[in-house]
Amino acid sequence: VGFALGWIAWLASISIAPIETMAMIQYASNYLPGIMHKVNGTPIMSNLGILTAAGILFIMCLLNKIGVKFISKTNIGIVLFKLGVPIFTLIVLFSADFHASNLQQFGLHTTDWKGILSALPTAGIIFSFIGFSPAIQLAGESKNPNRAIPLAIIGSLCLCIVLYVLLQIAFIGALNPRDLVNGWQHLSFAGDAGPFAGIALGLGFIGFMYILYADAAVSPLGTGFIYTTSTARINYAMSKNNYMPPAFLKLNKKGVPMNAIWTNYVAGLLLFLPFPAWQSMMSFLVSAFVFIYAVGPIALLSLRKSNPDMIRPFRLPYAKVMTIIAFYICNLIIYWTGWSIMYKVMIAILIGFVYLRLYKFTPTGKSLKIDWRQGIWIIPYFIGMAIISFYGDFGNGENRIPFGLDFLIIALFSIVIFVWALKSSKKELL
Repeated sequence: VGFALGWIAWLASISIAPIETMAMIQYASNYLPGIMHKVNGTPIMSNLGILTAAGILFIMCLLNKIGVKFISKTNIGIVLFKLGVPIFTLIVLFSADFHASNLQQFGLHTTDWKGILSALPTAGIIFSFIGFSPAIQLAGESKNPNRAIPLAIIGSLCLCIVLYVLLQIAFIGALNPRDLVNGWQHLSFAGDAGPFAGIALGLGFIGFMYILYADAAVSPLGTGFIYTTSTARINYAMSKNNYMPPAFLKLNKKGVPMNAIWTNYVAGLLLFLPFPAWQSMMSFLVSAFVFIYAVGPIALLSLRKSNPDMIRPFRLPYAKVMTIIAFYICNLIIYWTGWSIMYKVMIAILIGFVYLRLYKFTPTGKSLKIDWRQGIWIIPYFIGMAIISFYGDFGNGENRIPFGLDFLIIALFSIVIFVWALKSSKKELL
């Protein structure tokens, strides 16, 4: 189980810097049209765009040689800019021509629920909230983890929720009601300028539009930069557990695992082949990341069972109820990504298991001792989610499980796997 989740975490994390670079290039194509072109209406990077992305990722890797302190100081400036522009956007849109009637006149219909649920993983909504992950991956380098980590995780999520909700309200109110007469599905902006930039252009705020474009480039750069740093720590941790070669344990003078960073650079470039579009790569990332989150609730109760007297600076209240709900929600999000993404995730997981059996990185050169009895539940879990996704109604599934019934099926499946995993855990883990 430890290897499986570490492998998925690594695959998901190495895709973030390429995703953010792809986002930068997509917005930059407003000025440099040769770096993107459309295939069946979907923006795809051209050969020039791929070379540009490779160059940007290479620079991120070089900057990481300087060390965590430089990265932290640089990221502070980027974060301030990333926060400043959305706050300025709120002020501009709320003070401009705000139509409160848009919030009521063009409302939600019951037929929209499937689209909304599908949009959570595939339209970037879940992706927008994964920014807390580097706080976990870089936790070992925190001076005061007991205070800093809960603040970073909970604080970042709450800040994102407030900021995104306010931005959506401002966006809806700033639209001209005439543009919504034919429904949301017909809403578009000249030149595919992007929603907020399109509104700024429509309101005549040309200077503000260029600020939004600058933010669209800087924001992905900051995220890609910090994930280039934090993902290398996954290689380091997996190498320490003998899941990856010992070369990833080597640090430079600044304490940075550069072998891991360069390996991740090459692996990230290879992801452009099966996922040439931003949305497809992002959907893969979300599905993979949520698999990792799903095991978190199981790990929490397993540790409560095996080490009940362990000192915990933060203790989750109502843990049994909270964890089963969290596990169920994670499985729903995985299911909503659809079969078109799920089968690629399953292939990636299968490659990981083959890799685990073929390569030996223990100090003695012997195969790793695998706790099959304690971890066998992870295989039916992966297979079960794949089967439900295949017969489901999302992402080119067979549509044999009707919408609504799938909620019940996933709930029952989640309970079975959750109980099985807890009963399989060791009495002593530490």
